[in-house]
Amino acid sequence: MNKTGISTSAGINDFRGPTGVWTARARGIASPPQTVRNPEPTLTHMAFVELMRNNYLKFLVSQNCDGLHLKSGISTNKIAELHGNSNCEACAKCGKVYYRQGHVHNYEHKTWLTGNSCTTPNCNGRLRCTTVAFTQSMPDVCLDRAIKESQMCDLSLCMGTSMRVAPACELPAMNLNSGQKRMVIVNLQKTPYDDLCALRIFARCDDVMKMVMKELNLTIPPYTDLMLWSNAQWLKDFEQNWPFRTAGDTGWFSGDI
Repeated sequence: MNKTGISTSAGINDFRGPTGVWTARARGIASPPQTVRNPEPTLTHMAFVELMRNNYLKFLVSQNCDGLHLKSGISTNKIAELHGNSNCEACAKCGKVYYRQGHVHNYEHKTWLTGNSCTTPNCNGRLRCTTVAFTQSMPDVCLDRAIKESQMCDLSLCMGTSMRVAPACELPAMNLNSGQKRMVIVNLQKTPYDDLCALRIFARCDDVMKMVMKELNLTIPPYTDLMLWSNAQWLKDFEQNWPFRTAGDTGWFSGDI
């Protein structure tokens, strides 16, 4: 499982780090500006791609909504993006999901409308952002998949997360029923789950992944733009493998469907 700590080297601000958004807010100062307008996947993102390609990484649960995992090349059936994806919008009426070239923007905050309409025949539902805010419930289909994969995993690797946002923070501990510690946390700050770890590393994610990949004798591939938005086969796989919420689930929105 990972959060914004793996994306900071791409110029995306984290939340609870020393210069994070919430840290700044607690100190009564302005949040630091995002330094990159169109961020690209980091060394850690690309290491995950290679680990998955070599069958070391089985599944990825992410709390990030920056869209960098899919851009990096992670398979659509190997990831659960619990807090949505800023490049994706969905129809609350029929459940169909759409991947876009750029970030999706909502023009009505309470209802998360994007201004687009569903293309499913006889539907014509209004599309919504998939990013999840504090006032919204977790996406049920996505969360169910994350729970299932978490219960089956041999080892949970938690990177760049403060482990404080439920229910996501509870997932890595779901494989602890045997009494064995099967969790590794890589984060600069302490977390409430540190005592449950088999290994606790206080370091930057990119630095750790460099060492891991060297130990496994694997090369971290460079990022190349896959232009997913124009790949017909990928878009078909995305629509099939990235169901987010049950159609008609009003708990996702603060307004009418």
